[in-house]
Amino acid sequence: MNAPLVRYDELCRAIAHAKTFDDVRDIRDEMEHVKLYGRRVKNRELIAEATELQARASRRLGQLLDEAEKLGWIGRGRPPKADPENVPTPVHFTLEDAGIDRKTSSETRKLSALPAADFERGLGEIRTKIMSGQATIINGARAIMGSRHEPTDSLDHFPTPPWATRALIEHVLEHLRRRVHCKLQFAWEPACGQGHMAEPLKEYFRKVYASDIHPYGYGDSNTDFLTTSLDEAFDWIITNPPFGDLTESFVLKALRDAHVGVAMFVRLQWLETIGRYEAIFRDQPPTLIAFFAERVALHKGQWDPKGGTATAYIWLVWLKGAAPQAPFWIPPGCRVRLTRPEDIKRFGKSIAEDDAA
Repeated sequence: MNAPLVRYDELCRAIAHAKTFDDVRDIRDEMEHVKLYGRRVKNRELIAEATELQARASRRLGQLLDEAEKLGWIGRGRPPKADPENVPTPVHFTLEDAGIDRKTSSETRKLSALPAADFERGLGEIRTKIMSGQATIINGARAIMGSRHEPTDSLDHFPTPPWATRALIEHVLEHLRRRVHCKLQFAWEPACGQGHMAEPLKEYFRKVYASDIHPYGYGDSNTDFLTTSLDEAFDWIITNPPFGDLTESFVLKALRDAHVGVAMFVRLQWLETIGRYEAIFRDQPPTLIAFFAERVALHKGQWDPKGGTATAYIWLVWLKGAAPQAPFWIPPGCRVRLTRPEDIKRFGKSIAEDDAA
């Protein structure tokens, strides 16, 4: 299974010169198996090489899709009907015909649109995280696009409604009989944004340290959580982590560093995938999965108190030394009961509105 390392240059050339979808898909699929094998044998170099090759294959697939569309070979939806004058129609096939789902198409074409320098820099950051042990299995394509390494005006920022954080303390930690201890403990919110989660946490914890890799105008420091360690010991790490594969890295680092517990606000679908099961859930299952009975609406760049959503979010909580418990439901009515007038005054404006002012 060390063959991919020996064949690295050969595979890079094969990807760069690939002319068919099947060629690059075969490499992507092969590298997924290599990554899983690398994790089983604890070979970080193998994982890093396979992740890079898979990302390169994904980018090449996006380039092939772009080329096919420009040539009129691939289109959106069904192929056009035959011309009534019996004029031959151009060759036209759909993503479904090519065996490519829309998610893969979107992901790979975003990669193909990246400048080469940005793509290579993203690969370098992923390799660093894998080789340093900050991450194990990474979807390189999504990690390159999902990183928080973007300027604030990109609005790669989805604030957590303040009431959802209060629901964590008043219902989830109360259920775990941990709420009473918060007033004596120290929490770290490492993706604080504009403070939508950190400010409610300060209502319950003795001390809250708030940081973010971007200068959103709030917090104690602008630091990269994945490469930062605090001098002062902290009990809890509580956050809404960045989307994409960085979520996994955030969880793994938090589980290593927190003294008492970890709470992560994530999408319900984040519970899925074999890679995440092997990287986290198999050996470190959460103490409690807490489902919201009512939906929590997140919006890009702002908190909208009246907003709606079709996406389900949950709290995952790990308590050091505690066995997993049965799932828990956060009762309805929290959105109204736990939203306070000062929230509207403090967070009512979006980043975009602030920039326009």
